[in-house]
Amino acid sequence: MTIDAVQAAIDSGPYNRWLGLTVADLTKDSITIEAEATPEWTNATGNAVVHGGIISALLDVAACFSLVGSLGGTAPTIDLTTHFLRAVTPGKIIVTGRLIKPGRAIAIAEAELSNEGGKTAAIARGTFAASAVTPVEIPQ
Repeated sequence: MTIDAVQAAIDSGPYNRWLGLTVADLTKDSITIEAEATPEWTNATGNAVVHGGIISALLDVAACFSLVGSLGGTAPTIDLTTHFLRAVTPGKIIVTGRLIKPGRAIAIAEAELSNEGGKTAAIARGTFAASAVTPVEIPQ
């Protein structure tokens, strides 16, 4: 699987395109995605902190796409547990997803979101329906 193929798959989703996600690294069992958190991502409290829903979405995308190398595609999220460790402010964000256990029916993956300084701001672990994989097409 190539970075270009995975980038095209990520970009096929309008929400992912709005987030401006860029695949920075890809291995058989992991993916690193970068994004620039903008002021539009902040919550309504006026404190310039990125909304937790966007953080969870970024973690979900990274965990889900960590399945591509082993399963050949992405799978629907069954469950995702997110732990918020510190506030995230606008700026560069790095999200790394790692496949923990590929299975025929269920896959388990985790993701970590860090700020540009390398400080971990959130982590998540998810369960994915490996029996319902959507293949990632390789662009011609």
